[in-house]
Amino acid sequence: MEWRTRWHITIRWDRADNSPAGVTVVEHAVDSPAELRHLVQAARADPHVVAYPYRRVRELVGDEPDECHNGHGYVGGSVTTPMRGWWPCRCGGHLVIRCRMCPDAQVEPPLGADCDTRKRRATSP
Repeated sequence: MEWRTRWHITIRWDRADNSPAGVTVVEHAVDSPAELRHLVQAARADPHVVAYPYRRVRELVGDEPDECHNGHGYVGGSVTTPMRGWWPCRCGGHLVIRCRMCPDAQVEPPLGADCDTRKRRATSP
């Protein structure tokens, strides 16, 4: 798992029949500044667009582990379903996955050199 930056933009038209989609509000999520710039330029050029607010969003993407480091699977009933917790961090935070069968715990995404979870942890899971 890792943190990725995306941009969400909401384009609003004055009337639905002036919109290419036939509605007054269309929301998009894009993965690059170039894609965002393209949408903003198109919105600016359309005289029927009344607003196009956008915001940067960080999303945790990727697959969670299927098993702990000792090979215990995380699928099945409540006995094998891992306990999940959250550590706040300046990077966005970390998902903590603790095995119910052994003391193993995994932190996703892995801690980096600039992480400060020890200072900000309120409670450990």
